[in-house]
Amino acid sequence: MLRFIAVFSALAFGFIAAAQLLPAQTPTAAQAQKQAQAQKQVQAPTLKPRVIVFVHGIHGDREAWRAANGAYWPQLIQNDPHFQQSDVVVAEYPTPSRNGQYSSQQLAQILWQGLKKQKVWDHREVVFIAHSLGGLLTEEMLINHPADAARVRFVVSYATPHQGSFVASLARIYDKDPLLTDLQDSNDNSFLIDLEDKWRGSAAVSRIHRYCAYEGRDTAAAETVGRLLRAHTRVVSYYSATYGCDTDTSPKKIDADHIDIVRPRDRAADAYTFFSRVYHSNPVINVVESVRDNKIIGLNVDCNRKNSADDLQVPIGLDPALHEQVISAEAELADAERIREISGPIVMKVDPGGIAHVAFSFQGKGRTVLLGCPDGHASILVHFHIRGEVPVAE
Repeated sequence: MLRFIAVFSALAFGFIAAAQLLPAQTPTAAQAQKQAQAQKQVQAPTLKPRVIVFVHGIHGDREAWRAANGAYWPQLIQNDPHFQQSDVVVAEYPTPSRNGQYSSQQLAQILWQGLKKQKVWDHREVVFIAHSLGGLLTEEMLINHPADAARVRFVVSYATPHQGSFVASLARIYDKDPLLTDLQDSNDNSFLIDLEDKWRGSAAVSRIHRYCAYEGRDTAAAETVGRLLRAHTRVVSYYSATYGCDTDTSPKKIDADHIDIVRPRDRAADAYTFFSRVYHSNPVINVVESVRDNKIIGLNVDCNRKNSADDLQVPIGLDPALHEQVISAEAELADAERIREISGPIVMKVDPGGIAHVAFSFQGKGRTVLLGCPDGHASILVHFHIRGEVPVAE
């Protein structure tokens, strides 16, 4: 039995290693110069309204998104006219393939610092594509940085073990990397329990949409003995990959294993089309400000009397589809004839529903020799400053 556990644990560690690594490619001088130029463009002052951030999983790197045919997911998006309002950033953080020393909390901070250097938080909107451990680190990072989390619209997680993975539980027998402890599927996994509790209890992040995709194929073991035994398994189960995600969008099954789930071969691949659908269901928003007026007419007054109110309610129509809200309002007297001793009008407050509460007072002009005692009249004109959100078609 012990021999079986040892062999299977070795296979389990092979699964995790295979799930993230690609053969290293040494860039040429020309390629390095091109990458540096691309990085400068991302950091330029002319940032696009939104940025799409790719966050790899354990033992991964920038190449975790490259398919066998050479297609590179970040580049596929960068060159897609349907994402013209977004910059693309590929994040990196250190997770060596053996005996790592960083905890999830430490890596979440390293991730945040790297994104800050890449000007991610200078964008108006931020969205994430996260693989495996990357989804957990993204959530931990956003919980710890609520001001930056306010910019995040949604996270799309691919095979993220929200309830842990038994593969990690077995692998930690032979590797003391603290990340494997955080990824284990035991019922007393304090990291995952605390992470979900903090997410649901934080107003800063609980509004962020979480969309999920899960692996539809087993992952073959990378170790030699694993290949000989034809060992294979689901690295992250359906239930673990979909726990805590939005219920109004069904989790997406991707016909790929844990490795290839984030390596679409082209723009027709399920992983790509799922993200595209989520992205365009949550379009980039332009904030537009405008001024709309409403006039209350027919405020009459006898020549020797006063017309006043402490709470004249003046409404304005708001479009809920555009999330319109009144940010300020001011009032003035209009169409005034034969009145005097004017006080106000003053907007005392504005209700969230778009009703201005106005205080005013004016008197009739009094009796005259030529006209006798004519009535006076005036109108109250309220200027509403309105902010709305207009979706941008891409």
